[in-house]
Amino acid sequence: MNKSVHILLLVALALVIAACNNAPHKNKASGPYSGIDVSRHQKEIDWTKVGCDSCVTFVYIKATEGATIVDPHYAANVAGAHSEGIMVGSYHFFSSTSPVKAQFDNFMRATRGHKQDLIPMIDVEKQGKFSRSQLIDSVAKLALMMEQQFKRKPMIYSTMDFYNSYLAPQFNAYPLYIGRYSTAKPQLKWGGKYTIWQYTEHGIITGINKHVDLCTFNDDKSLEDISL
Repeated sequence: MNKSVHILLLVALALVIAACNNAPHKNKASGPYSGIDVSRHQKEIDWTKVGCDSCVTFVYIKATEGATIVDPHYAANVAGAHSEGIMVGSYHFFSSTSPVKAQFDNFMRATRGHKQDLIPMIDVEKQGKFSRSQLIDSVAKLALMMEQQFKRKPMIYSTMDFYNSYLAPQFNAYPLYIGRYSTAKPQLKWGGKYTIWQYTEHGIITGINKHVDLCTFNDDKSLEDISL
């Protein structure tokens, strides 16, 4: 490689790093991204490699589902992300077939002893056996339990269509993590405003051998808005 080509490659690399360092304040479906979320579906993750990606400023890690399920990679993912200085939040996948208190207890048992940098998140994607009002009431009860425990409102995750159909506007005052796999930003009903936009489920991150969700903050939001 001649000297001029080497210099051009170094300049290109510097520009990529600079773009990523500004990621929390960007909001484009094509990137850059601010963070990721992971679960057992990503299997074993090489967090040392993920930590080299300056775009990954935070990660939400699946902890639990329903009243009894604990993600088998949860503890390893939390430890690995923390070892690389990545801010960590934990999420619970809500179930309509388990009592709310049992789901809260499952989440608290799984996360106990694991440092939480970010507010917890409730993942609500299925109506299940509930009517709309029953779903709202149950999610609200779980959210209140988490708020009392962590002294901050939890994040609510859902896809844009599901949120608009089943959760809006009752949770518009909560931080919202909205999935919309599109170049268009999420549009929420009744004045809802997202904090984080999950814009693709097909992200590629070095150190993760499966596709991963990529997300970015709304223009006026940052890590400060979701930090404990």
